[in-house]
Amino acid sequence: MEKSNSLVKIWDYPINGRQVYFIAFMFYFLPTFLSETTFLTENHWLRILSYVSVPLLLLKIFVLDRWKKKELFLISLLLILGVIVWRTAHYPDLLVIAPFIIGAKGVNFRDIIWWYFYLTLFLVMMVMVFSLVKIIPNLIYYSKLRPTRYSLGMLYPSVIAAHYFYLALAYCYLRFGKLNVIDYLLIVSGDVVCMLLTNTKLDFLATLIIIPVMIIAQRAFLGGRWASIIAAFWWMATPVSAAIMIFLSYFYNPSNHLLNRIDSLLSGRLALGHLAFEKYNVNLLGRTIVEHSFAGIKGLKFANGSIGSPSNYFYIDSSYIRMILLWGFLAFIIVIACLTFIAIRSTVRKTFVLSAVIMVSSLSFMFEPHIIQIIYNPFLLALLSNSYFSNLYKGNKNEKY
Repeated sequence: MEKSNSLVKIWDYPINGRQVYFIAFMFYFLPTFLSETTFLTENHWLRILSYVSVPLLLLKIFVLDRWKKKELFLISLLLILGVIVWRTAHYPDLLVIAPFIIGAKGVNFRDIIWWYFYLTLFLVMMVMVFSLVKIIPNLIYYSKLRPTRYSLGMLYPSVIAAHYFYLALAYCYLRFGKLNVIDYLLIVSGDVVCMLLTNTKLDFLATLIIIPVMIIAQRAFLGGRWASIIAAFWWMATPVSAAIMIFLSYFYNPSNHLLNRIDSLLSGRLALGHLAFEKYNVNLLGRTIVEHSFAGIKGLKFANGSIGSPSNYFYIDSSYIRMILLWGFLAFIIVIACLTFIAIRSTVRKTFVLSAVIMVSSLSFMFEPHIIQIIYNPFLLALLSNSYFSNLYKGNKNEKY
């Protein structure tokens, strides 16, 4: 009888949207993260498992959340658009990004970042340990042009640097009202270690930029005049950096000394972007593009010339060029508009932390492809979520932004 009563209590336990959202978050995050590691050579089943998050998010959006009929119609159109672009480009993250952004309604964004930060930290450490004790492969890349690079269980060395960059941003977000010299020294120390292991220069520099940007954001939040003036322009970072990267890539010419120098500083990304524009035109809903990268066990063999020729390498690293060519012009405009809106809202409410995060992220998007990948960049989820944080400098009041 007691057992029966317990089952009834479990069955009658109220389910709210927040619980459903974080269950979906776990279903997506864990398999997607593992697919970026050397745990499995075939990630097909991990991808299918991550799609379990979609019906859970749809349940939250259409059943548990309260939307007006006109809003539900617009939401349905956006979700259908996501499915069309996903099928056209064959890019898995396109299927889940819209449900995760829309489904974040009523969820505290700080909680999302908390889950993201500790899940990523735990998984990165676990994968690194497993690779060091040789449970999973630690891919090592040798080159005459740069130091030896270690993947430490990830598919490619730069994956570690990318995870660290976004972990540093999440850490600054969570501790925004309390950031001090010790925090910044920890970020720099970790960045140096990542650089020594992966030799990923652009992520190393992007992570260093976080520190002065966060110092300015803190002073602007406290009412500093010059800091507020500087921070007031950060909302422009995403459209401006996108325009610059697309312009430079489209008009790149190796005979131009200045462009050639910039391309060298960006590790050949202008040349690859220009090649992409030569091979493919911009269309509305994207296309499938066959790429050949050095990631994974197969990619390592490709890099070493064991299969194919390394000169056939072709991968679009820039998020902006990736969006406009691979996912289409419509998805490009929507994502740029969402990030810009989040930054504007943070600026108007004079909290500045999210505009600071997006400003630094926008620089990274110029040379990294992680703009909508939640396992790297969770900040798009701030669009419709409840964005509150508690700040010691303002009397421990919840400040909305």
